[in-house]
Amino acid sequence: MPYADFSTIPGAKVEKPFERELKIILSPESDPEVKDFTLIVSTLAPHGGCTDFHAHTEAGELMIFMSGIGKAWLAGVEYPLKPGVALYAPPGVVHRTMNTGFEPLTIACVFVPPITTDYIRQNIAAAQKSKDKDHDHR
Repeated sequence: MPYADFSTIPGAKVEKPFERELKIILSPESDPEVKDFTLIVSTLAPHGGCTDFHAHTEAGELMIFMSGIGKAWLAGVEYPLKPGVALYAPPGVVHRTMNTGFEPLTIACVFVPPITTDYIRQNIAAAQKSKDKDHDHR
């Protein structure tokens, strides 16, 4: 049976302006018994760590907020975030999350159907591109 200890899984850092750490916890690529979903833990840095506005064309994303406080935008509506809140972004729906607190904002993200590990590489590349673009406009 699939078992994962979040604390032992290495993460991938996304630099500012979308500062966060992404960890693939369970996926079809990491465990052959996992077939129908991908579980990622996203930890947004204190004081403004965030995602960009984005949508997943092929998968819905269930976000379960485990620690910290923040804001989310889903289809143009703003929601307060705190531990115990869940939010679902259906495929193709634009959304964003942001840490507004002093502690990390930790989110368990379940993608159905599963996404590939390319998702993390794409996020890091997109953040770097945005950072470079922001730097060029100064």
